[in-house]
Amino acid sequence: MDPEDNFRPNSPPFTITIPPLSEVLDTAGAYNRKMHSRNLSDMQEDEEEGGHRLEGRSRLLDDHPELDFLTDDFRVGLVGPPQLQDDQHVSEEYVKRVEIRMNRVVLPKYGGSESEQPPTIYKVPAEMKFGNEEAFHPAVVEIGPFDRERTQYDSRRNYKLLEDYKWCCVRRLISRHHLLQEPARTPALLRRCLDAMKMAEPRIRASYPRILQPPYGLRQDLLRSMLLDGCFVLHRLLKYARIARREEAAAAAASSGAAPPAAGGGTSGDDEEDDDWTQVFGRCWVWGFVTCDLLMLENQIPFFVIQKLFEQFRTDPDETSDVLVVGALRLFRSLRPQMLHSSPIACRDVHHLLHLFYLSVGLPPSREPSLPGDPRRHAVPSSELPQWVPCARELEVAGVRFRARKGAASFLDVRFHGGILEIPALQLYDYSESLLRNLIAFEQTYPFAPGHFTAYAIFMDCLVTSPEDMRLLHHSGVLVNQMNGGERDAVGFFGRLCHEAHLASDRNYLSSVIGDINRYQMAMWPRWRTALVRSYFSNPWAAISLAAAVFLLALTVLQSFFAAYAYFKPPKQP
Repeated sequence: MDPEDNFRPNSPPFTITIPPLSEVLDTAGAYNRKMHSRNLSDMQEDEEEGGHRLEGRSRLLDDHPELDFLTDDFRVGLVGPPQLQDDQHVSEEYVKRVEIRMNRVVLPKYGGSESEQPPTIYKVPAEMKFGNEEAFHPAVVEIGPFDRERTQYDSRRNYKLLEDYKWCCVRRLISRHHLLQEPARTPALLRRCLDAMKMAEPRIRASYPRILQPPYGLRQDLLRSMLLDGCFVLHRLLKYARIARREEAAAAAASSGAAPPAAGGGTSGDDEEDDDWTQVFGRCWVWGFVTCDLLMLENQIPFFVIQKLFEQFRTDPDETSDVLVVGALRLFRSLRPQMLHSSPIACRDVHHLLHLFYLSVGLPPSREPSLPGDPRRHAVPSSELPQWVPCARELEVAGVRFRARKGAASFLDVRFHGGILEIPALQLYDYSESLLRNLIAFEQTYPFAPGHFTAYAIFMDCLVTSPEDMRLLHHSGVLVNQMNGGERDAVGFFGRLCHEAHLASDRNYLSSVIGDINRYQMAMWPRWRTALVRSYFSNPWAAISLAAAVFLLALTVLQSFFAAYAYFKPPKQP
């Protein structure tokens, strides 16, 4: 059966015969482009010769609300141009059609049920992709329902090379199930998994924007995609959870002086299988690319999908879903800064893998600023709050000193006190831009994100505006440039991160730090002290010369004092 038949409405009992959906879309799109390319006189002439066709399309849209998913451009073609009643008024029929179209729009309402929650996985806005679209498109593996558009974006990429590996992940999860005694039970386990995906379908669709709402996204394709991609991610997380447990056991044995435990849990078999697929793919570091691909905003599936599959494939009844968080943190350990807070992350609080990474590298709850209110209500920036600081060189001239902060819970934990700006050290790698841009894109699309990464990128972009600024922060240990592009790429790094990124001033967790810096750099005494230190204490010889000059000046003052004293009070003659 043609997939479009699932969405083809029944023919009305009077005069309209409903064409296939693709034909409706093509006709409406072609007509819409035609109408936009003509002036008003051409539109009026075309109305006379095609009025019957337009009337049929408008009746089609009014009588069949299932076509409401069409975009605004298509709707213009279906509603048609205004039909003039006289020189100054349009017809009543057209007014009625416009009113029907207006009343058909329903704002999304979010309630307490799981299927009525706001989306958590969005497409990256086009303006944020400007300059580096590669940062938002996976290199080797695609996850989730946005695969069709990604394939159209770059047909040179063969994302299908790892599709067979995904099916192998499904098979390995099934083969490890402790209840699977014979091959005949494989369909039963698959049915349970697919039934779990079907029951969660409303919640899955609610996790994505309207592009995934019916009739977009066939049910069978969606369920199959969630099963395949979910098993792939689950297999990776369970593998790295076993690695984490083995490393923890080895560390405990080393601290107690006992012999390290033998490796188990099938980890070696997983490694051998990964090596085999590395040869198929033809790249030695393919799994590093896979790890980076799993942290892209458009390459996500809901975390509860992975949890539901874990419940079906769980081999140990005492094992909880927290093992998924452990595996994810171990999987992404090489991409995270070393200083991390130890606050536990609950599975129920995780929306997807990128969100889990976001929680693991963000500010700990103890350092969260107290900003009351719903962040969606603060869309208009307040001009009374500071948003800008001078560059690093200007701050140095003003007496501000830079220092790499030790023992910070997060690289976002910036502090300023006594003229010293303490910023946790951050190493810049080639993958850092893609990772941070996806974190910022998540903040720019998810209304409940606090926006800390955006605020940090804007703050650092103010500090680094020239190679001199970059060298100053590098010598201070704040920024360590490991990028292959050298200093030039590093200078524009933060500017590319916050391109087309916006943040309300009253949601900026660095507002107090920025205010303190601006007040300090406007004071005169720090400038004078800095000028003195730079002029006379920049090297030992200058300091020695200054000390000698001060000593000679003191001797001269003493000599003058005693000479004046002898003049005004000469010694008495005996």
